[in-house]
Amino acid sequence: MYCKFLGISIFTLLCCASLVAQETEREIDIEGVSIVGKQEEIRKEVGVRTTVIASSDIERNATKSLAELLLESSPIQIKSMGQGALSTASFRGTASSHTQVLWNGISINSPQLGSFDFSQVPIYFTDNVMLYHGSGAQNGGSGALGGSVNFMTSDRVAKAPQITFLSEYASNETFTEAATFRISSGGFTSSTRGYYQQSDNDYRYLNNVLSKDEFYERRKDADYKQAGVMQEFYYSTKAGDKLTAIGWWQYDDRSLPQSTIVNVTASEQSSSQNLRTMLSYIGIRGDHKFKATTSFLSGRLDYDKVFGNSTLETQNINRSLIARGDYNFLGFEKFALGANVNYRFDKVLSDNFEQGEISRNSITTQLYSTYKATQRLHFDAQLTGECVDGETFGIYSISGRYRVLGDYLSVKASNSYNHKIPTLNDLYWMPGGNPDLQPETGFSWDASLSSEPTIGAFKFKAEATYYHMNIDNWIMWIPEGNSFVWSPVNFDNVISQGVELMLNVDYQVGKSAHHLSANYGYAHSVNNSDRVDDDAMGKQLPYIPRNRWNVGYNFEYDKKLWFHYNASFTDVRYISSDEEYQTNGYTIHNAEVGYRFKGDGRVGVNLSLRVENLFDVYYESTIYYPMPLRMFWARAQFTFN
Repeated sequence: MYCKFLGISIFTLLCCASLVAQETEREIDIEGVSIVGKQEEIRKEVGVRTTVIASSDIERNATKSLAELLLESSPIQIKSMGQGALSTASFRGTASSHTQVLWNGISINSPQLGSFDFSQVPIYFTDNVMLYHGSGAQNGGSGALGGSVNFMTSDRVAKAPQITFLSEYASNETFTEAATFRISSGGFTSSTRGYYQQSDNDYRYLNNVLSKDEFYERRKDADYKQAGVMQEFYYSTKAGDKLTAIGWWQYDDRSLPQSTIVNVTASEQSSSQNLRTMLSYIGIRGDHKFKATTSFLSGRLDYDKVFGNSTLETQNINRSLIARGDYNFLGFEKFALGANVNYRFDKVLSDNFEQGEISRNSITTQLYSTYKATQRLHFDAQLTGECVDGETFGIYSISGRYRVLGDYLSVKASNSYNHKIPTLNDLYWMPGGNPDLQPETGFSWDASLSSEPTIGAFKFKAEATYYHMNIDNWIMWIPEGNSFVWSPVNFDNVISQGVELMLNVDYQVGKSAHHLSANYGYAHSVNNSDRVDDDAMGKQLPYIPRNRWNVGYNFEYDKKLWFHYNASFTDVRYISSDEEYQTNGYTIHNAEVGYRFKGDGRVGVNLSLRVENLFDVYYESTIYYPMPLRMFWARAQFTFN
């Protein structure tokens, strides 16, 4: 059956005339050296909304987590339990489990949980971050009903051996130390990064729950520590072949504070270790490009809870083996064709599964093509077949872009069908797992107007997008009757629709450079299922704000002195399906100033000061889990060449 579907997929793709070869020449700037060469990549999703996080934002937030970066620089929703605690992300009114996370093109979502904890990714370990909005981004296979977050490393060439050391101190006894050693010789580049952060995390907050009179107190049992090491090797031949090997070990240990509504003595602790490795080879022979990738992922989570005389200890171990092959043909002037095959084996050992050990096999085959009809009109299409433990599924994505007035106005549109299989926790968690769950499926479409003109010294980039998603069999955990046991069920239908707006403005005059960025998202995500009571029908889904925005301003003088200001707003979020209970909306302001001492070129020193929550606002990202009030950060970074 799967082979039959694959044959149909190939025939359909080859007969489809919707699809883009980009120009055959490209220019790459690597540390001041321009290299012009044959186009190596097929540009997919030409009509899909994307967000590229600015490199200056990544550099400035090096000691923070990926969750904090996305909260400040994108329109997606971040739900956090506090500084250093569990943080998840969701797109366009969907759930966090509908967000796919790719590390260097490899899906690292847990097969057990589905969602991903972005607090466990230090920005220090990434060089590029790109977001795909909507379910049209299918390069990582199925599952991205809301969108995907892609963070990557890069083989930045060091002209001479380079050592970077960073030290930061912040409020609540928060310490961060990080270092990088990079060396290049011929076509070989090696990069070694190390990172460590610890915090007492006993931040001050306003308790407005336990008594009628509000009072300030400090957070208890919220300390944490993180440590990680990443080793990268890159080797490029004169013929254009490239070999990459990366290993990343990450350790997190944190206390889990009680919610403010609980006035009992309990101690919860979690520790996790993750090892992520990848090995890839890229070969180019004429118009043919081949890429082979293999990856091994290993994760372990230990949870301990002490309550009175009772003790609970659980352990969860995840292991995944991934093998992938990609092929691109770039010999046509207007067409580009490609295909990939991805095999994945997942094994989970959990004290919370009755069987103890569960495994899953999946194989995904994707065909894609792009077509450049004219200089103005581009199309692309992707067709994917997936087999998971013997069950087969098919998904697709079609998008296009038309430049109406050159850089001044473009129209983009996309349509897609995607699905997401239940997680292993959804199926087998004890108690509550539901082995009869059906995969979530959804159609989505969006349309955008974009503009990227340059007017004098001003560079503009603006985009406005409307989207509509119709998702069937939405999985949600609900209580079973009057018991304390929660179990997942399939809701018949959820509709999410909304608007996304983006604006970037760059202006440079003399030695001064100004950058203004703004993002806005409106999400109307409602439950239309017949399986819920009338009070919940048509109501906004829990923890999904209707409105969210952020604005940022960055000033730089002579590439030495710089200043950054950011404000972000999150609207009211309902915590019950009938919209009876809610958390308040909030606006948070952050400011940072820094100076770069370049010296003689051999030694560089960067100093910066940052204030977060400038106006000391009390807020909760998760109900009854207060976030820190005003915090101060001081950083020194030294670079030796």
